[in-house]
Amino acid sequence: MRIGRTLPPAAAPLSLKEILSGLAALLPGAAARERFEAELREYYRVPHVFLLSSGKAALAVILLALKELNPDRDEVLVPAYTCYSVPAAVIRAGLKVRPCDIDPQTLDYDWSRVGEAMAGGRLLGAVSTHLFGLPADVERLKRMAAGHGVTVIEDAAQAMGGEVGGRKIGTLGDVALFSLGRGKALSTVSGGIILTGSDELGEAIAGVVGVLPVEGCHENLKNISYALALLVLVRPNFFWLPKAIAILKLGETIFDASFELKRLGDFQAGLSNGWQEKIAALRETRLKSVMAMITAGVCGPVISNHCAPNIIKFPILVNDVDARGRLLLQSELLGLGISAVYPGTVPKIPELKDRYDETEFPHAEYVAKRIVTLPVNPYVTSSDIKRIYELYRQYSD
Repeated sequence: MRIGRTLPPAAAPLSLKEILSGLAALLPGAAARERFEAELREYYRVPHVFLLSSGKAALAVILLALKELNPDRDEVLVPAYTCYSVPAAVIRAGLKVRPCDIDPQTLDYDWSRVGEAMAGGRLLGAVSTHLFGLPADVERLKRMAAGHGVTVIEDAAQAMGGEVGGRKIGTLGDVALFSLGRGKALSTVSGGIILTGSDELGEAIAGVVGVLPVEGCHENLKNISYALALLVLVRPNFFWLPKAIAILKLGETIFDASFELKRLGDFQAGLSNGWQEKIAALRETRLKSVMAMITAGVCGPVISNHCAPNIIKFPILVNDVDARGRLLLQSELLGLGISAVYPGTVPKIPELKDRYDETEFPHAEYVAKRIVTLPVNPYVTSSDIKRIYELYRQYSD
């Protein structure tokens, strides 16, 4: 077990001022949530905004609304390698997960497989995921989906604050979601956001959200405690401590389709005060670290000059599986924050694996065995980048 300076794999630091703002929001009740919704509508120029208890709750709500509009469809297309919260939300909404293989170079869909997946008339929605904040080709998926009557759901859970060709991520699909959880592009400890410009879909989502309870005293106390802990323990000089406590399961990926659906609490809404300036500063800091790693010689995915992404972790592939294991072990010993992220593909999730022929997703399998992510959060220094590159170089050949 390492004791000493340890980089968190991802972080969106909270300040004492933000926590005090969250506490102040408990007094006027819904005012903070209404203020946050209004700011989001203005910033993203969309008429319909909804605040939920988590990103996966936001996705489940979207799917429940789509299911009401299209009761004869019951499948959702998802990348075969993605955050486990995505298939969990599909199951939570009572629908079937339809995985599609990915392109190892972009972590987006393998476009040669999407057309086949669209066929059959059972597909309700197709999820376009900006994994780790890397922009996905939402427009291409929309063009392919249009002929099949499939709604494109922009999974921007890890990408809030990014832009593609001057357009804000979160406005590219038919409907979008963000996550406000720990380590995301912007964090209010927990929470989720839904955006849509569609009046029909907005009305359907409003019907689902309208009957959900708002997070209450129990959730507020839990989130206040969590925020105070994050204020200190996410810092590199202290992060080794929660990382060493096994019961916290930091970095562990869990598939859970039994989560609650609630609306965002007042405390989290209060934490969001000043979010526009904060998310712009976080994006600039993270992108600076990404570019420094690329300049040093780290071979990651290509980032278009037309994009200004908010990358929360920088993904790379280590060609040799054994070398990847040694890289992760050395990073653990040195406290460099290199992470293995999701342990396997969607079709291999134990709760789902009996439904698929696992040989049908070779590229996703390749990525799952070789991917690691490098930290680019605000705690990463130029000295850290040098040490990360030197370690990367040892195991990348």
